[in-house]
Amino acid sequence: MSVKIRLKKIGRKKRPFYRIVAIDSKKRRDGLEIERLGWYNPLPQDVTCDINEDRVLHWLKNGAIASDSVKGIFRRQGLSYKWYLMDQGIKGLELDKLLEEWELREKARFVKSKDKKIRKKELSSTPSEEKTPAEATAEEAP
Repeated sequence: MSVKIRLKKIGRKKRPFYRIVAIDSKKRRDGLEIERLGWYNPLPQDVTCDINEDRVLHWLKNGAIASDSVKGIFRRQGLSYKWYLMDQGIKGLELDKLLEEWELREKARFVKSKDKKIRKKELSSTPSEEKTPAEATAEEAP
């Protein structure tokens, strides 16, 4: 039996909400799961999720494969980086230190991208100095 870590949809229509589950790869999307590993809510502005990291790492060590969407969630939460560091043999305080540095870099990257979006919006909202052809002819006429 091959195990996958994937999303199980439990929300209603137009209001998705997902559980992150370990499930047999041959089961349907909403089928009976082996274990619930967390939840994911994509709707709020700050996408929220809660993941039981210990159990996820347990399943990954035992050969479970994460789906693409779950990999993205793990990447945003830093779980992929943690799994990579643990696979390299890093443990304890050194692991915690590297994860804190990663978190600071991610926060700085997020702030930088947010500032970039704000500046872009400000530049696009400024009125253009060029006149339309109708305005130009109206000014030329005495």
